[in-house]
Amino acid sequence: MVAESQTQGVLSQNGTCKNGTLNSASQNGSSKKNGSCVTVDSPSQISEFYPKNNLGCSEEEWKVRVDLAAIHRLCNNNCWNEGIQNHLTAAVPGCTDQFLIIAFGLLWSQVTASNLLTVDSEGKVLRGEGKPEATAFWIHSRLHLKHPLAGCVAHTHQPWATALCCLQDMELPMCHQNNLRFYDDIAYDRQYKGLILDGYEGDRLAKIMDGKRTLLHANHGIIVCTETVAEAFDYLYYLEKAGEITVKAMSTGRPLQLIPDNVCKVFHTDMEPPHLVKEFARLHLESHKKQFLKTIDADYCL
Repeated sequence: MVAESQTQGVLSQNGTCKNGTLNSASQNGSSKKNGSCVTVDSPSQISEFYPKNNLGCSEEEWKVRVDLAAIHRLCNNNCWNEGIQNHLTAAVPGCTDQFLIIAFGLLWSQVTASNLLTVDSEGKVLRGEGKPEATAFWIHSRLHLKHPLAGCVAHTHQPWATALCCLQDMELPMCHQNNLRFYDDIAYDRQYKGLILDGYEGDRLAKIMDGKRTLLHANHGIIVCTETVAEAFDYLYYLEKAGEITVKAMSTGRPLQLIPDNVCKVFHTDMEPPHLVKEFARLHLESHKKQFLKTIDADYCL
């Protein structure tokens, strides 16, 4: 439980932020928009940024739902989405053939923990209203079944990383520390075949990834497969940073200063101790979720 003292300076006694961006809510866990504000439970009533589960799913699934809703908002705020397209999904804990996905037609800024759909590998909606977008289903259903790390699958067209996908030589050069996060852990699909509307293409992408966490898909975008939702956002974040630095460096027209292969290997090894990257990613996401409680995105967790 977040201590009451931790909320001081965030909420006044009547629950209104001093900057006027957040009001407190009723005690039943409800949330509603009020002009430019969002009303939510006081942070003192939210344990580790996971409010009460009123959906009837398991607590493990509820936490995944909250985290998945959070990264939808974060990606939206970073302009990594396109309209109502692109897709972020997470496996339902304890299930090998069910995953959580946005209902087609929602903006990422409208995603909450409770309005995510539960869909099975055949496309049947098991919980929620609406249906998934077709390409989202065919990409993500197959990756969740085929990729060994696909607790979370993120497909975006975020601009800097996607810019690399539009180059004839689309490989991410090891020219900066951020790029080293992806050393020997990035795959390349060099054949753009249009919209993915069948299981064959989803299986083909899984085969190309071959257990790697990141894919650059020619003329299209990127895919990240990780064990946790927090890791997926962390990989998206650092891939976009790596893409931005790389494209800006290339735009000078001067040769890139590549990092020696032996140094790349040492860096990658240093990042691989058990749970190190997971803990970095968890703390990264938690910091954003804490900040959300002060903003219009505070309803993400309801």
